[in-house]
Amino acid sequence: MPPSPANDSDDPRFPIQSRSGPSNSLSAAIQAVGRAKPNTPEERAKVRRYIIKVANSKGWGDDIPDTWNSDGTLKTGGA
Repeated sequence: MPPSPANDSDDPRFPIQSRSGPSNSLSAAIQAVGRAKPNTPEERAKVRRYIIKVANSKGWGDDIPDTWNSDGTLKTGGA
């Protein structure tokens, strides 16, 4: 399932209900960041921040890629 657009509170809505799997999972959300709409560096950073927040709240923070900064940017300087 592709990510849905931002909701009224401006938080991206990537349904994260499990740690891994083909849909509604943390691993699927991480892989889907590049499909965020609009496809801008700012939107992708916002989606990453949301995923980091959800992962940390569920105790899955170790699953966040090492290349992600806590502010949603990439350590490699990319978007």
